[in-house]
Amino acid sequence: MTVGKRIKDLRTEANLLQSELGKAIGFSGQVVSNIERGYTQPSTELVNRCAAYFGVPADYILGRTVSRYTAADPAETSEVPIKIKSRMAQLQMSLPDLIKKSNLTEETCCDILDGKTVPGIDATASLSKALDTSMDYLVGNSEYSCAIASEDEQDIILRYRQLSKKGKRIFLGMMEKMEEEKTE
Repeated sequence: MTVGKRIKDLRTEANLLQSELGKAIGFSGQVVSNIERGYTQPSTELVNRCAAYFGVPADYILGRTVSRYTAADPAETSEVPIKIKSRMAQLQMSLPDLIKKSNLTEETCCDILDGKTVPGIDATASLSKALDTSMDYLVGNSEYSCAIASEDEQDIILRYRQLSKKGKRIFLGMMEKMEEEKTE
């Protein structure tokens, strides 16, 4: 499913005209129309505004996840370099590794990390893939750096959220026991 199709589906579910959505997110109805028809690609800003407006993750709009759940309130774009650096530290990844894995130029990576450039959708997607995380984490829509890799993982997370406090403790105890058995 294309970005335009996702935006159109969300818009029609909300019973909005293209002009109404455009006004709500600070763009013209013509821009929304062009994106929905696949004539142009949306900017990161437009995707983030749509995600915030509809209460879905940017990764959902971009087709990288089927989950419509947003884990946290969107943060400012200025956090992108902080999130990238944090994830690089978690993975013990160097700048040359990031450049190689993301297929971005050294100049582009440095400008993004220094906060001189706000990455577009393509650069953000490349960085999220290189860092094994979601675009939502990088742009501040999620506080969790771990990307959901499958429907099974999503099902586990959704079921965990439905458990009582006692049920969550039991579940975590079972997970610890499984980890201990794996190392024996």
